[in-house]
Amino acid sequence: MTHRLSQFAEAAGFTVLRDGAFELTGKLSTPLTGLCVPLRAAKYADEVNSNPRVAAVITTAGIAEALDARFAVALAEQPDVAHAELHACLAKLHEAAMRARPNKIDSSAVIDSSARIADHGVEIGANVRIGAHVTLAPGVSVEENCVLHPGVSLGVPGFNSGLIGGRQRIIPQLGGVRLRPWVELLSNVCVARALFGGETTLGEETLADNLVYIAHDVQIGRRVQICAHANILGRVEIGDGAYIGPSAVIVNGARIGEKAKVSLGAVVTRDVPAGAVVTGNFAVPHDRFLSHLRRIR
Repeated sequence: MTHRLSQFAEAAGFTVLRDGAFELTGKLSTPLTGLCVPLRAAKYADEVNSNPRVAAVITTAGIAEALDARFAVALAEQPDVAHAELHACLAKLHEAAMRARPNKIDSSAVIDSSARIADHGVEIGANVRIGAHVTLAPGVSVEENCVLHPGVSLGVPGFNSGLIGGRQRIIPQLGGVRLRPWVELLSNVCVARALFGGETTLGEETLADNLVYIAHDVQIGRRVQICAHANILGRVEIGDGAYIGPSAVIVNGARIGEKAKVSLGAVVTRDVPAGAVVTGNFAVPHDRFLSHLRRIR
């Protein structure tokens, strides 16, 4: 859906310097187009100017002159606050549009009577099995032959905060969640929906153990294995065939290459190349970790 800055000036608390169209709110790292982003520091102006996905910017008067003429521009003393208010406005429009989307549930799906399926905006494919007390929010799509064990929650809000109405709030998520065919999630796995649009996605035949948390906008490939208590933070990308060990933590935006292995308890703070094995807190290549461990024992 296309919007204009002038539609939201009063509600979001900004002044329009140069009106124009945008499609959704986002950050510079958001992999979607037509973004309206906040800019609170001049040192990031070049990064904004070089980003082809950005269509509109909320910034201060002192920074606005550094922006390319192609952008729609709004002015606010606190760009992040105005951006959060704008995002809240879009969330209300999105919720209304979502309510107009009826559920699509294949007749072959087996759904426990205690499961809580939203009454709109949910898609469930053929031969899906949904266990006790599973929760599916609007915007969730579960493709064929997936299995959701008891207590799984899909489409929950992600942990992103902002000032809305003068109070610190959890920012509403506008995206969804998609499970490709043959995904299986054991008990109490929790998957957050995408923040600004698009979908948090789990690829075909991916398996997740009990009590795994997968945050907003994560993209997981095919045949990935995720062990119990793993914590995969926002915008992480995991390649096909990767292995995430028990209680591992992967930092926001990290990329885990194909067939890479993250060992149990590892805290990953940087990208992991395809086929690599990392270990430790903070995680380093496995052989380096063992070498260091031998020296200090």
